Amino acid sequence: MIYSRWLPDRGGYEYYSSSERRGLGDDMPIPRLIAANHLGVPSIEAGRSSVGALRRVGIGSVAKGAILPMSRRGLSGVTTLLESVPTWILIASGITLGWLLRGHYRK
Repeated sequence: MIYSRWLPDRGGYEYYSSSERRGLGDDMPIPRLIAANHLGVPSIEAGRSSVGALRRVGIGSVAKGAILPMSRRGLSGVTTLLESVPTWILIASGITLGWLLRGHYRK
């Protein structure tokens, strides 16, 4: 069976293959998605879970087969930045910023 996963950092889909086989005309089971709020399930979490091991078989611009939840690999943000910076640099930066702002707010 072929699965596709959206790649948000560069666009397109990553294709995977599994040993799972389905007969022609067989409906796939309905995925059990847990609603995060009254609006439903976020689109980045929607998708089918795979059965068995997946093997990457390529990339492309169009989804093929069943859709897996979106890949979060390659996404960056403040939490990713903070995880990559050593703790002592964050502490030193906070102390320095506090010292610089101290004189500004005293006036």
